[in-house]
Amino acid sequence: MGSKRNVVAEIEEIRNRTAVSDWDNGIAKLLLLCTTAERVEEESAQQAYFVVASIAAVETYFRWEIRRLIDSGDQRYVNNHCLDDLQIKVNHEVAVALQGRRVTVGELVAHLVGISSFESITRIMGRLLGIEFIDLVKNARDPQSRREQGENAPPLICSAGDTIARVKRAFEIRHIICHEAHLRPFVKLTEVKQLCTSCYEFVLASYYGIAFHRNPNAPLTHEEAYEAASQRVLALEERIKAIEDQIATKLLPMPRVAFGAMQQAWRSYVEREAAFSASLPINGNRGAVNGKLATETLYSKRLDELQAFEGWPTH
Repeated sequence: MGSKRNVVAEIEEIRNRTAVSDWDNGIAKLLLLCTTAERVEEESAQQAYFVVASIAAVETYFRWEIRRLIDSGDQRYVNNHCLDDLQIKVNHEVAVALQGRRVTVGELVAHLVGISSFESITRIMGRLLGIEFIDLVKNARDPQSRREQGENAPPLICSAGDTIARVKRAFEIRHIICHEAHLRPFVKLTEVKQLCTSCYEFVLASYYGIAFHRNPNAPLTHEEAYEAASQRVLALEERIKAIEDQIATKLLPMPRVAFGAMQQAWRSYVEREAAFSASLPINGNRGAVNGKLATETLYSKRLDELQAFEGWPTH
């Protein structure tokens, strides 16, 4: 009998290797594979491995997207995909890991869901989003073009039928290479380049389509994203301050002083964490936005903690 699968350890191992980051979502890897493949000029037996890497990046993207949707806090995505459908029993170990936030529900679903074919991806994403996923991809537009031209903006994918057929073909080639002992090249360099490009187009259209489906008015520029995050942080700050005042009025003098010092120390920590996220070596030209997002995350967690503490007896 084989050893029992440790799902929590698997997720933590993957996280340690790759990091949970919006920078590591497979899209940049697909673009790199496309541009690298385009520079190849001579046929070789190794060229088909561009397709294998492309499908790996496609799966990376969709696991990232599934995790992001479920962990977004929008209950639609949690309710649209039931844990009962996964090949796992939520045993004691998994339950404790979820309660202790060692793993998230999104990580659990993204890790266990099967996306080894084009059909499985479209089926899962359609159910998760509550839409016909192929239609969403076909209708995806570049966000800036959509803002300027509305529905008159050209679709991101010019020929959806050709692109989808090539993505399916890429999955087929990946399966052949990984599971069969092919002895000679069976895919031409021209097709390899087409397949890599189609995988990139499909994922980029998925990304833009999902983003528009979630929030048609989402910010597009760094400046807009920074302003939106700043407004959310300001609203959270006001709510935290109101709860702080309510808690302080219930405390005796000495605990009230300790509570104030605790909150002051917490704010200093938030400022340093935000400054770290905003630094150029960590997040490049997105630093200012990421600094605000880090503040928003910490404020949200602190708000939950204070709301729980607010109901405690204080005298």
